[in-house]
Amino acid sequence: MLTMKRFLQSICFLILFSLGAAAYASGAPPGSIVLTLEDCINTAISGHPDLAAGRSDLEASEARVGQAQSSRYPSLGFSTGFSERSSGGTGPSEGSWSNGITLSQLVTDWGRTHATVRRSLLDVDSRTLALEAKQSDVVFEVTRAYFQLLRSVKDLEVAEETLALNEVRLEQAEAFFKVGKVSKYDVTAAQVSKSNADLALIRARTSRKEAMTALKAAMGQAGAPDFRVVDVEGHETDVRDDDVPSLDEAIGIALENRPDLLAYQVALRSAETSVTLARLDNVPQLHLSGNYGWGNSGFWGGDSWRAGLTLSFFLYDGGLQREKTREAMAGLDGAEARLEAYRQIVVSDVTQAVLAASDASEAVSAASEGLRMATENLEIATGRYRVGVGSPLEVSDATRNYTEAKAAWYAALYDRLTARAALKKAMGVTAR
Repeated sequence: MLTMKRFLQSICFLILFSLGAAAYASGAPPGSIVLTLEDCINTAISGHPDLAAGRSDLEASEARVGQAQSSRYPSLGFSTGFSERSSGGTGPSEGSWSNGITLSQLVTDWGRTHATVRRSLLDVDSRTLALEAKQSDVVFEVTRAYFQLLRSVKDLEVAEETLALNEVRLEQAEAFFKVGKVSKYDVTAAQVSKSNADLALIRARTSRKEAMTALKAAMGQAGAPDFRVVDVEGHETDVRDDDVPSLDEAIGIALENRPDLLAYQVALRSAETSVTLARLDNVPQLHLSGNYGWGNSGFWGGDSWRAGLTLSFFLYDGGLQREKTREAMAGLDGAEARLEAYRQIVVSDVTQAVLAASDASEAVSAASEGLRMATENLEIATGRYRVGVGSPLEVSDATRNYTEAKAAWYAALYDRLTARAALKKAMGVTAR
């Protein structure tokens, strides 16, 4: 259940989206809404249809608990009727009333109702954990899409910078050609490079639009207007790798916290309860019942009452209970096997996530060094060409290496953030 604070936040974000949609329809410039990662996550939690369906399933499961518990309480019924008959063909008819109130109470069924209620409560636990697991999935998908959008924004900036560098190079080549310092080849080569940069810019803009669409879909807001996102503060200078736990520590946390794994543990307890229920299928049931009736020729009068105990049980059921018990035992064996199989999946997920997070941190360091060298090389190449001692091929290679290195650096930065989010999800500690 949402806390009041989160509920109010969610309402605010939905209002923001509604206002943004109205602004978009009225012709206001797109991207007037600015959202942080936390804003996007809260919006997804409050409005994602998959989570809404999970909450409905949980509510239905809670209702089934009430249904199972109703057997513990007495039932009260009322009936009334009127009939008329004639004792002869021409004689007067006689009418009579028949009214009654019936009370019935289960005294004991030797634990069968208790086991039924317990299984219903376990189903509530299972639905709760399923909702938590789905919420963890949604949070991670939003986080990953958010970082992908940030990366696409940086890629667009790199593409714009690349175009600007090639425009400067083209201007220099044309100026040098006019004074006879370079051949026509330098101008043509610069024009080709600029054309390629224009194409790269178009592709970067398309990638950004696709990333925006993916983020809105992950948030469950596919029809929302575009918005701007806020970068994660300090992540470009963050060189820490001590936030990646050891493998044993990460596995221990996951085994205690992963909601999908805990759901398998609940399923095992539910299977054990099903075995108990099957064994209690033919136990006797003792009911206390009472009836108070009245009515005769008039609505009132002719009072009578009855009270008694009723014990009922099967003498022979054709082997039905035996087969139900066999079925439940097989289900219990299957639940144990599925729990162990999924435990191994969790261990594998965590192992891969720890390795990926560690590798991502190392990749940032390598990409940072590559960008430093590519920047230095570009400065040297453009300086040499500016004074007339460099070749256009040298500048072209340096520019391409620089843009590729910068794009790789941004990719490494956001891959590291995504890898850390994936590790949190694998350990079952995804922020909500």
